[in-house]
Amino acid sequence: MAVFSLAMGVFGLLTAEFLPASLLTPLAARLGVSEALAEQAITVTAAIAMFSGLLTASLTRRVDRRIVLLAFSVLMIASNLFAALSSSLIVLLIMRVLLGIALGGFWSMAAAVAMRLVPAPLRPSALSIIFSGISVATVVAVPLGSYLGGIYG
Repeated sequence: MAVFSLAMGVFGLLTAEFLPASLLTPLAARLGVSEALAEQAITVTAAIAMFSGLLTASLTRRVDRRIVLLAFSVLMIASNLFAALSSSLIVLLIMRVLLGIALGGFWSMAAAVAMRLVPAPLRPSALSIIFSGISVATVVAVPLGSYLGGIYG
């Protein structure tokens, strides 16, 4: 169950990263900016996630991995909530930076935690389950965002 929990965490984070791609036109209109500028909300998340993924292991070396994963999950929820309620591009970008920190950190920690959760012969299966969350999120996020945007505006 822990491996599936990690997969769901990765799925949730990647869905949150890609979901705004289908909402750029309404997002830009709501914020009063161009679509190209609104698109930076997606770019900044990916850029910060890259650095967060690289730095997380060294910065959290002495902290219990479960606490780190829980902190990244809480950060994801909070950043998504405040991003959804934001009325300016600056607030949206700050929240997306926080999402990028959570995304990169959780993603990099998920693989390390999976390696400790299961015995050596089951590690490839555990990693494939966790990273299947990435594949599913990549396929589901944009249509889901478009659908939810059409329903809720």
